Amino acid sequence: MTGELPAVLAFGIVDAAVLAVAAVAFTLQFGVTNYFNFGYSEWLTFGAFIAYVMNVQLFHLNIWVAMPIAGVATALLSYVINRVVFLPFVKRRSETLYILIVTLAVGLLLNNAYIVIWGTAYQEYAQPPRDMHQLGPITIGTDQIAFFAIAIALMLATHAILSYTRLGRSMRAIADDRQLAAVCGLDPERLADATWLMTGAMAGIAGVILAMQVHTFGPDIGANYTYLIFPAVIIGGIGRAYGAMLGATIIGVLTTLGVLIIPAALSPTLIFAAIVVMVLFRPQGLLGGLSHGHMQEV
Repeated sequence: MTGELPAVLAFGIVDAAVLAVAAVAFTLQFGVTNYFNFGYSEWLTFGAFIAYVMNVQLFHLNIWVAMPIAGVATALLSYVINRVVFLPFVKRRSETLYILIVTLAVGLLLNNAYIVIWGTAYQEYAQPPRDMHQLGPITIGTDQIAFFAIAIALMLATHAILSYTRLGRSMRAIADDRQLAAVCGLDPERLADATWLMTGAMAGIAGVILAMQVHTFGPDIGANYTYLIFPAVIIGGIGRAYGAMLGATIIGVLTTLGVLIIPAALSPTLIFAAIVVMVLFRPQGLLGGLSHGHMQEV
């Protein structure tokens, strides 16, 4: 077991980095727009299938070229759905439960659309053979190294946007206190547009990486991944981008190390045990959840 630890830990770190991309995108959507997107898993699925169209069905592009195209396509889908569906509903009725139902319904509609377009059969990308590298006691593939590098690059870009740009500071301000941010002249709709584009791109790329990791995928790929995304967001602190990064790291490492202790099929129990502990002793998450003003509005 000790000999397996470095390799398992390395794969856990890679999984955590990819999970962080999806979790940060989800929590930013909530932080800026003030509603949970329960159809978020279908953003991942859309990205995975757009890359499949680019890589296999139509253009036969290299999967690494198809990946950013899928990110752009998912960003556009995200923007259109918010503008055409979510925003009009929010203007009419902003109650949390009402919006949850709307986002869930959109997710179901998208999933059924995928089934109509691509069917229920499992698909696979045309990928080059995996090159393996020996890094001390760890044997890892080139694709795993690339996944980690892409995820880290996206996290650093997110950090730079949130910390050093006017857009990022505005996003953080509106996540902290929506009413105060609006009084100070920030435009929630414009910020929401930017957020849905940014998070859609991140979700699309995360979906492609996830499909490459599991090798074969179907219309349920995103839904099967949300049991990791939601706990990462909850543990880190709902609405907190850096909390989602931290929560994703904990979940990724916990699930991979768990296979050394319990059967892989039971590893989700570790995640839900962590959630129970978090809810009991620190319900606001490790880095704190929404501010008091934001909570009042919800």
